[in-house]
Amino acid sequence: MTAESHSEILGCFHGVTAEIIHHQIWNVPSNALLLHLPEPQRTLSGLQGYRRVSVVANCHVPQPLWMKLHDPTIDWRDYYRRILKANSLGHVLSLDNATILSTGVPMPELAHSEATDGNLWAMAFVTAGVEGNALRIGVDTGRHHNPVGTINTIVFSSVELTQAAMAASFITITEAKVVAMEDLGIKSVYNPSLQATGTGTDQIVTVSGKTEKCTYVSGHTKIGALMARAVTAATKEAIAKRRKALNS
Repeated sequence: MTAESHSEILGCFHGVTAEIIHHQIWNVPSNALLLHLPEPQRTLSGLQGYRRVSVVANCHVPQPLWMKLHDPTIDWRDYYRRILKANSLGHVLSLDNATILSTGVPMPELAHSEATDGNLWAMAFVTAGVEGNALRIGVDTGRHHNPVGTINTIVFSSVELTQAAMAASFITITEAKVVAMEDLGIKSVYNPSLQATGTGTDQIVTVSGKTEKCTYVSGHTKIGALMARAVTAATKEAIAKRRKALNS
C-alpha cells in the first residue's frame, strides 16, 4: 500500500463507526471497510475464531492480485497492518485487536441493514458476489470461476451474546443468507437447475453487544429474528449492487 490513501466515514451506528479506506496495494487501487467498535468486544469469526477486538475489517482484494493470495513470498499480514494504520480516527490498531475478512468485491458495493424491535436491534454489513462460484452445498464440487464470488457477513446486535449464542448465530445468519439466495433465484454456476445456497468462500463475523445477556439465538427468539431480517435484506441489496456494477 502506498501513501496515496484517503478515507470516508459512512456513518456511526450504535457507536460503531464505519469507515472505508481507499488505497493502493502493490500499485493496484483497492479499498477496505473498517468497523470501529466503541470499546473492545468479543467476536466470533469463521476465519479467525473467538477473540476480543477493537475493529472488524473487510478488505477488497482486486482481481489482478487474486493469485498473490496463494504466493508464500507475499506478506499479507503487512498489508493488513498498513490498512489498520491508515484509519482516520487515530486509533491504535494492530492484528492483535482486529478480526479481518477479505473479498473480491469492492467496498462501494457494500450493503447494510438494521432490524429493530423496541430496544432490541441487529445490524448486518454484507458484501456479496455470486456470479463465479455460487453453489449448492454438499452437491456441487467447488471450482473457481471468473469472477470469483464471496459473501462476507458481519453482524452486530444490541445484546451480550454468550460464546454458545455466538456459535448458534452462525446457523441463523446462514439460514438468512439462504433465504436471500432463494428469494433472488440464485442458481448454482455448476448446475444451473439447482438452487444455490451460497458460494464456496463465504465468511461470517458475529460481534457481541453489551446489554442483557442472550444465551440462545434462533428463529424462536426476537434477536434471532432481527439478525435474520437484517442479514436477508443486506444480502439482497449487496447482490443487487454487485450485479449492477458488473453490468455497468
